[in-house]
Amino acid sequence: MSNVLIEARPSMMRNSPISAIIFGILTLGLVPFFWRGGQILTIYENGDITYQKGIASREKIELQASEIRTVKVKQSLFARMMNAGNLEIYTTGDAPEVSISGISKPDEIRETLKKLQNV
Repeated sequence: MSNVLIEARPSMMRNSPISAIIFGILTLGLVPFFWRGGQILTIYENGDITYQKGIASREKIELQASEIRTVKVKQSLFARMMNAGNLEIYTTGDAPEVSISGISKPDEIRETLKKLQNV
């Protein structure tokens, strides 16, 4: 494969920090590291996109930038301040092909995908 442009992982701390701190205190800080640790979005220069999720059981989705119809970013006020949000990638149909909650820099990812669509 070609060079990686972006590799992004959701951060529970950026998405909902108060909940993460409370949950971390209650579980001695072990569970938050694994809560979203099994999700990886990788975007390559040639337009290949891979999304992996799961720790024990794994699911992998591979897309081409040319297949993408819509990229939707959802952010609350606090998520915008933390530069985090939810990202949905649609190809065909009404359901998103990829849906990631709490990913950092969702606008940067959306802009990168738009540039790859036009290549």
